[in-house]
Amino acid sequence: MVLVVWVRFLRFWIFLAAIAVMTPMAWSSMTGGDDAQEIRLSEGLESFLEARRLEAKGEYRQAVEKYELAATEAPEVNEIKVVYASLLLDLGMADKAVKLLENRVDLDFYGLRVKALALAQVSGHRPELMPQAREALEGALADQSEDPNLQFSLARVLEGLGEIVEAEEAVAELRQAMGDGPRLLGFHGRLLARLGRYEEAADAFSGCVDDSFAAELCRDGLAQSLVASGQRGVAGEKMLGWLESDNLDGLMQAAALLSDGGRPAEALEVVRRVLGAEPDSPSALMLEALVLTDLGRYHEAQPRLEKLVRKDKDNVDLLLALAWSSTAAGRKDLDEGRSLVGRAWEIVAEDAASPRAVHVCLSAARLELVGRHPNAAREWLDRIGDIDLAGPQAIHLLAETFRQGENWKEGAGALLRIQPKLGPELRSTAVALEAEMRYRGGDYKAMRLLRPLKRSERIGDVFEALQVVQRLELWQEVEKTSVAALENFTGDRRLIFARASALERLGRFDEAAEQFSLLLEMNPNDIDAANYLGYMWADRNENLDQALVLVQRAVAADPENPAFLDSLGWVQYRLGQLGHAERWLRRAVALGGAADGTVLAHLGEVLLGHEVCLSNHSRPDASFRIM
Repeated sequence: MVLVVWVRFLRFWIFLAAIAVMTPMAWSSMTGGDDAQEIRLSEGLESFLEARRLEAKGEYRQAVEKYELAATEAPEVNEIKVVYASLLLDLGMADKAVKLLENRVDLDFYGLRVKALALAQVSGHRPELMPQAREALEGALADQSEDPNLQFSLARVLEGLGEIVEAEEAVAELRQAMGDGPRLLGFHGRLLARLGRYEEAADAFSGCVDDSFAAELCRDGLAQSLVASGQRGVAGEKMLGWLESDNLDGLMQAAALLSDGGRPAEALEVVRRVLGAEPDSPSALMLEALVLTDLGRYHEAQPRLEKLVRKDKDNVDLLLALAWSSTAAGRKDLDEGRSLVGRAWEIVAEDAASPRAVHVCLSAARLELVGRHPNAAREWLDRIGDIDLAGPQAIHLLAETFRQGENWKEGAGALLRIQPKLGPELRSTAVALEAEMRYRGGDYKAMRLLRPLKRSERIGDVFEALQVVQRLELWQEVEKTSVAALENFTGDRRLIFARASALERLGRFDEAAEQFSLLLEMNPNDIDAANYLGYMWADRNENLDQALVLVQRAVAADPENPAFLDSLGWVQYRLGQLGHAERWLRRAVALGGAADGTVLAHLGEVLLGHEVCLSNHSRPDASFRIM
């Protein structure tokens, strides 16, 4: 819009200049003089005026021909060439505009401006012209420093020259001056991403995902920036907001991101939408099995995985998932899991530094930790050459090897020693876990190590600190840290959840309920919030009908989750529905809930309730409530 206004003003000014070179007779005709019959325009001006008329009518092809004639007839008149070049620029013929003006050294500001903009456009496919374009743009800006089109073009040229910091600063100033147009937002997002400022990039891209012109660029940029900032689950969620139902490849990508981002229940829902359309899709069947494993629904996952492995014996991901599923499904030893991991390692061992090899090492270490073999787990972790490639999971697994033996001093030392080898993000993880080890070993001043992480502009740092104080059950610190972080990361679901759970642990139940309700307003499908709030109400023996609706919603979304089944059984116990309660609690135990003493305690309460009912000659599902 700004460009159009400038061009119209420019052309009006040049038109007046052209009139000034008319012969007296021409001017007499224009003003209605007596000599109109004998009018003759100066050479080139007649063609110029005809070109102007054709351009105004939108007959651009004919206008270009007339401008070309006028420039040939009056080669010394800059104004004709500038107006002609401006039209060529508008029509995407910047190369021709540059050629038209390249030898003109006596151009005024408007001529310099058109030439600079044309050079900038041409330099997009002729990089050797970028230094010349930069010089021309900076020269034009010296006379008109607030021209947004010149500023925007200069920023693009700076990007092309690799001067990303300067380009980003220029675009940031433009956004302050002009507001957030979709084209500007998309460009700024790209620059921020190139600078590694992914969260800011995601914020910029979010502003233009619905624009018809910039949607594709901004949507791709948003997803990539969220992934790069560690928010893979959020990236998958955002993708679902714009994907069409028949875009099966896009849905699979979103499902994979949700799975990688720790949101397996949502991933399963999406992948089953794909399977509804393509029941035999190998990639969808594989992802379904992997997600079921992540959800702990091993009895469903295992037969699927075994079938898939028979068809694809060298698929490392399937072998590792089957290893985990076989071990976690209730086997008393790790032999089968170790055998499958061994097969996976044979496949990747030749390239031990590859991402696949790292994945095998991490999975093997995790498996050994489940079997409480921390030394064996450390041996697998020691095979990882590049700890940065392994990501934060490797550091968390290393810390767990020391937790299992309560070797706090050794753990703190190990985490301190690896920090110089790590990039900034992974170093934050190591610092946070070092603080935990020191605190557990009696060094309570170690919490000072978390202060920079809590104040960080990277939300990942904040969560590393939060996880430490949560594991240490320092609930007041969790609540305080969450509130402070929400000032910088307003509306972040994970921070609100952390605060809500801390408030519940602190006995501030009404405040906790408000926060969980806020999460459900933000996303009615937040099954973790639904389950937590429903269980909290059941535990307090209040709002039981609402609690039942909430936990039923969670169980419907993830019917094999022992924690959700426990919540459902506990609500029904409170409602006096002892038969239903016993069935759900026994199912929770069968699906792995036996490891949680709370589930067994709930089942014991239900069985005791049965005895009370029988002694009173009451039916198990009689309409009374446990008070």
